[in-house]
Amino acid sequence: MSSVVMRWIVGAVLRAVILGVLWAGFTSASMDYAVYGLVSVLACTALSLLLMPPESPVRLARWPRRIWFAGALCLWFLWQSVLGGVDVAVRSLRRPVRIDPTVVRAPIDLPEGHARQLAMVLMNLMPGSMIQRTTDSEGATALVTTDPDAAAACAEPQQVELHTLAPELDPARQWRHLQHRVSRAFD
Repeated sequence: MSSVVMRWIVGAVLRAVILGVLWAGFTSASMDYAVYGLVSVLACTALSLLLMPPESPVRLARWPRRIWFAGALCLWFLWQSVLGGVDVAVRSLRRPVRIDPTVVRAPIDLPEGHARQLAMVLMNLMPGSMIQRTTDSEGATALVTTDPDAAAACAEPQQVELHTLAPELDPARQWRHLQHRVSRAFD
């Protein structure tokens, strides 16, 4: 069997298993919904293969490390979200309100792709700071895209502008830590 066929088979099976586990978790594995679950898992697996076909050979030796660092990323993200939520709540309850909205620039260290996209999404989900825009090395707006044709027409994003409630939250440090953790989870 060729490596391309094997890649597709392994990709389909893994995605179906993950989606099946998600379905079981959401429905408490209720057999009343088994037919819906089967149809949903098959449809979502086919759609995911269509939208994101398996591109690289499967390297099972890397999975334990990736799973470990992905778990560490999830726990770190949850902890940062709790800390940020508490900080925002405390700032909003104190009088006078202690905010000083500011924009801070920070470099993008991750290469173009899924890891960078995930880091940007996670940064926007953390309370207190968010990515306002991406810029090139000269400060002009640069779009983040996974479309190779659009990427060729745009400047490469080099920095993010982080909008934050207060400079002491140090969003550049948080962005740097987030990129490092995402990089390890995708490594």
